[in-house]
Amino acid sequence: MNHLPLTKKSQTFIENLRIYLFSCGKKTNEIDEITDELEVHLYEAEKENKSVEHIIGSSPKEYMEQISSEMSFDLGGWAKYVPIIILGAFAGIVLKDIVFGGFQYSLVELIGYPLVCIILLLAYMWTFRFISSHSFSKGKEFFFLYLASFLSIALFTGLMFLPTYIESPIILLGYYGNLIVASMAISLLIGISIWSKTLVSIVLPIFYIVPEYMVSFTDLSEGNQLLASSMLMFAGIGIYFLFSLKRTKEVKSVH
Repeated sequence: MNHLPLTKKSQTFIENLRIYLFSCGKKTNEIDEITDELEVHLYEAEKENKSVEHIIGSSPKEYMEQISSEMSFDLGGWAKYVPIIILGAFAGIVLKDIVFGGFQYSLVELIGYPLVCIILLLAYMWTFRFISSHSFSKGKEFFFLYLASFLSIALFTGLMFLPTYIESPIILLGYYGNLIVASMAISLLIGISIWSKTLVSIVLPIFYIVPEYMVSFTDLSEGNQLLASSMLMFAGIGIYFLFSLKRTKEVKSVH
C-alpha cells in the first residue's frame, strides 16, 4: 500500500471503499490494487488543490457501486471464509454452553445455529456495505451496528425457545464427551486465530463467556443478569475493536 499523505476526507473515503468492496465479496489483492491506484489519483488531485469529488464524482455511493460492478466476486475466497466463520462462531457458542452446563442440543438447534450464523454474516456484510457507502455521523453508524447486534440477540434468543415448540431428538454428552468437544472448540478457535493472524477468534469468545460467568455470582435477577452480561460483552467487544482500529492507524502512520 502507498500510504501517501492525504487529507482526512480522502483517507476516510479510501477506508470506506475498502470496507464496501470487502463486504461485497471482492478479492483482497484486487481491493489493494484499486485503493492504491485511487490513493495516487487523490494525492495528485490534492497537490493541485482539487477536491475528492473531482476524482470520484458527486456521489460516493455510485462510485463504489461502479467499482464493485467491474470486479468479480471472490467465490473461492468466500467459499473458504464462510465455513471458517460459521465454525468459529459455533465453536464459541458450544464452548460457552459447556462452561455453563454441558453439551446438550436438540437436532433443531444443531441445524439452526449454522443457519443463524449465515443470516447474521449476510446481515453484517449488508450493514458494513450500507454504512461505508453513506456519509453518516458516528451516532448513526453506531445505531445501524446496534440494529445488527440486536438482530443477533433476537435470532439466538428465538433459537433457544424453538425446541419448546418443535420436538426433535436431544444430543447429550457426558463429562469426557464435554471435555473432548471443548478441547476441539478451543483448538479450532486457536487455529482460526493463527490462520487469520488476528486474535478476534479468541477475544470474542472470551467477551462472550466471561461477563456472563462473572454476573452469575451476583444477586441480580435472571433478566438483569442477561442485560448486564450483554452490556459488558458489547462494551468489551467495542473497546477491543476501537483499540485494534487505533493500533492499525498507528502502524499505517509509521509506514
